[in-house]
Amino acid sequence: MRKTLFLFIAFLAVVPFLRAQTAGTPEVENLKTLYKSLEYNTLAFDDLKQKWMVDDPTFIREIFNRFVVRNALRLDGRIPKVDIIKEKAKVVQEGEVTIEVRKRYYDDELEFFAFYPSDEIGKENPQALFDPINDAFLLKEIIGDKSYEKIKELTYFYKETTKEQAYTKLGYNFDVNLNLLRPEVMFWDVTTEGSNKYLLSIFGQWGSDKALWPGWYLNEYFAGARLTYFKSLSNDPDKFTYRLSIGGGFPSNRPYKDKMTVDRLWVTGMAVYAKIEGYPFTFIDSDFMKDVLFSVEGKATVVDNKKSDYGKYTTVQDFYANRTFLNWELRKRNLMNVFDFGELEVGLILSSSDIWKYRLDPAVSGVVDLEKGKKSFMQKFNHIISAEVGVRKSAGLIQHSVNIAAGYASDGYGFVGLKTFAMLSGNFGFDASIFSSFSVNRTKFPYRYDTYIVFSPILRINY
Repeated sequence: MRKTLFLFIAFLAVVPFLRAQTAGTPEVENLKTLYKSLEYNTLAFDDLKQKWMVDDPTFIREIFNRFVVRNALRLDGRIPKVDIIKEKAKVVQEGEVTIEVRKRYYDDELEFFAFYPSDEIGKENPQALFDPINDAFLLKEIIGDKSYEKIKELTYFYKETTKEQAYTKLGYNFDVNLNLLRPEVMFWDVTTEGSNKYLLSIFGQWGSDKALWPGWYLNEYFAGARLTYFKSLSNDPDKFTYRLSIGGGFPSNRPYKDKMTVDRLWVTGMAVYAKIEGYPFTFIDSDFMKDVLFSVEGKATVVDNKKSDYGKYTTVQDFYANRTFLNWELRKRNLMNVFDFGELEVGLILSSSDIWKYRLDPAVSGVVDLEKGKKSFMQKFNHIISAEVGVRKSAGLIQHSVNIAAGYASDGYGFVGLKTFAMLSGNFGFDASIFSSFSVNRTKFPYRYDTYIVFSPILRINY
């Protein structure tokens, strides 16, 4: 009986509030006063509360759409007419709206949320598009837990306005990235009204993890130019719209002396290298699909070396060479937060690479293909399907990525591996990987190692 009475009293208390939301009666102010009286008053700390402006136009549009779908927009306490909403929605679609957010002083919950026209920012008394939201629980109910947490995590383009601070989070985390395995130096960038950015860089890449030629084990270094485009600025360097890399392959030596009795792969000519990656499924109205990264990467030898390019040999030299590889990858990022260590991600990779067997004979004028007539071009290819599961944190002072990888090849062998990356501060870090292969036939694959270990220190410079 007591439980029924309690529910009835609660119902009587809630109904006036719901009616007040649509009618704009004085009950609204009374309920606000009651609500605020239950909360710890932190007026003296208002200037110390964290405040920022959300400037990501795509994210703003997504949040605004949730308000529309849930019929949660209010103007002077009343539900605005459809014509008014449509008129104000045009400002959102044009990217001329900013969201102001403020956290409570004593925890991480949001106590203020409002849409503002961009031309109102900076004014003494800016006029919001709609009534602000002063209730964290109501805001979470409208936009959903995931969007609410994303606002608090600051993993998008925003401007900090706490106290007297005023700085902007950039849409990239470095200008110079000195990593022996994957260096990149940005030399030009341009942005349009803070809504998109183009970056031009020179890049390098040593080997191909996906084809199980990690780091210096390929004896070929790729270098060239890279274009990165951000439709919506983000402080996550991997949240670009698309990235195109074009370059060439060049012979390289290892940074140590290898005493193992494993045949190295030779470079047989000038190769072209290309890679395109991006998020092609963002047009699908799905939180799951918008974080799916797709990439295609390939190398092809287009100009063969002459016999003299290999040097002078007085004895017969048999050797192996990789001339082509093609890697496809689908990676789902931001699956879930793993104990604040980072965001869970999974990847599926298909890699195809060829192996050619050649002979340098001092008595013959050219290089001899020892498998000519025995294997067709397609029969020279080995296909590896692999999967990766890892955790990544791309924003903040300490950034890291840890991935466990496993794969199996059509030639009958497999591998497991661990790939790690960490920035211990904003400027210093390391990149290291270890792969262990199994079921490798030494006679059939004399160029395969039992264990691959690659590493590099990292120095990043922002300017």
